[in-house]
Amino acid sequence: MNKKSLFLIILLIITAIYYLPIINLPLSPYDEAVILVGAEKVLDGQIPHKNFSSEYPLGQIGVLAALFKVFGVSVMTERVYDLAINSLLSLLIFMIIRFFTSTGTALIGWVMSLIWLQHSSYPAYPVYPSVMFIFISIYFMLFHIKKQKNSYVILSAIFIVLAIFFRHDMGGYAAIAVTSVLIFRRIMGVQSWTPLVIFIASGIIASLPVIIYFIMNSALGYLYNDLILLPLIMTKYMGLPYPSITRWNLPFYVFPAVVLTGAISSVLLIVRKKDDVVACGILLISLIGIFFFNQARWRSDMAHIIPVALTGILLAPVLLDTLIKRFSLNIWSSRIAYVLFILFFCITLTKPLVVIKQLLSTTNGYVLKNVNPDLERVNHLNVREDIRDAVAYIKKNTSKNDYIYVGVKNHDRFNWNEPIIYFLSERDCASRYHVLNPGFHTTSIVQEEMVNEFKNRPPRLALLLTRFQSEANLSSIDTKIDILDNYISSNYELKGTYGFYEIWMKKILVITSY
Repeated sequence: MNKKSLFLIILLIITAIYYLPIINLPLSPYDEAVILVGAEKVLDGQIPHKNFSSEYPLGQIGVLAALFKVFGVSVMTERVYDLAINSLLSLLIFMIIRFFTSTGTALIGWVMSLIWLQHSSYPAYPVYPSVMFIFISIYFMLFHIKKQKNSYVILSAIFIVLAIFFRHDMGGYAAIAVTSVLIFRRIMGVQSWTPLVIFIASGIIASLPVIIYFIMNSALGYLYNDLILLPLIMTKYMGLPYPSITRWNLPFYVFPAVVLTGAISSVLLIVRKKDDVVACGILLISLIGIFFFNQARWRSDMAHIIPVALTGILLAPVLLDTLIKRFSLNIWSSRIAYVLFILFFCITLTKPLVVIKQLLSTTNGYVLKNVNPDLERVNHLNVREDIRDAVAYIKKNTSKNDYIYVGVKNHDRFNWNEPIIYFLSERDCASRYHVLNPGFHTTSIVQEEMVNEFKNRPPRLALLLTRFQSEANLSSIDTKIDILDNYISSNYELKGTYGFYEIWMKKILVITSY
């Protein structure tokens, strides 16, 4: 083993140790649960999109289902997987920056990624593996540009396809960016059309197994509703306005500015016929970052700025090094530039640092404890009392063969439901919609579909979330579609309330003889 490989292994170990608190992050009743429940359904033999609706492609739920089969169905299995993905992601950021610059500069980007990923870790979020595969694709494309070997193009295409299987939108953006750079290089006369043809052909071939899987299971027709129509509706109904510029909101301005600066810088380098590898590499990363900005633009919160933030963290040290070389700064001027760079990003990452401190103080941090012996699937995490009580009631009053429904008190105006109840109670959903989204499940067509499902497969119990968090979007508008609410109130009766949850049991039909 050479020194370079040994260094990378040591860096990966340090990264994994640093990320260990991911295992103890608070349980997410919605975002994390979407994947946990989907993975369990796949493990039980259900076909994604056909047997159950999913706004995400097969990748994340399929991988987690496989891990459940090997290591058992638990949140711990998913969290260890998250830890591995985030660790590899930070290592990739180091490796790509190191491709352009020195080890010292790459370590700066690595530290920035540690801070950002530690504070913005959303368990089971498919964005992380998708970005990881995109960065691997970038890495191989950089080697192709440097060495002009088409084998790297094939590898780049394969990893883009893997990214698409985890987040079809992000993987698609990356595919467009790579294609654009390959076309640009052909127009500039530095390569033939062959790499582009190979990239497209390799991507199609790599996609065939999954496409065949859905065709053979007659599930291809469901993909449009789940992966195209539903995201468009969510964009309309769940968008959030862009935050005003403050110290805490600096990431929403700094990272988009970095990728835009990268795009402009790459054009200037290309026009002045500077290093082709550096110029095209910066152009590729910048284009991907600009496309990723679409996530933060429509719903401007920390979860959706993650892709452009990671791209900005990857790109910023490369731009700094390129700037220093471009202006031939002496050693002292270079050091001053690095110090100013570090200080600037310390200010930008102030909020993430504060959040990390709060998480470590409010969770078990690096300590693993058995705090929920009654909830085997999540026995190492503190769980809200209302969730524990509701799950206990469900387990006591239903069997594993019974179907339940986890909805909301008003199906005509809501933000989301809490599908974590399905996972913790080990009960399946009576509808193909275990996840509810405003703008889609607030329509009469979908509510009528769900009522028909309940008539054919009656849920033994319905748990309704009474909490409503008003947002500055269309989810706050009452659609006045009460089809599902009326069905539940007519066929179920309230049995108990636990915090934000109401539990309704199916009414027993009493037949009176005369």
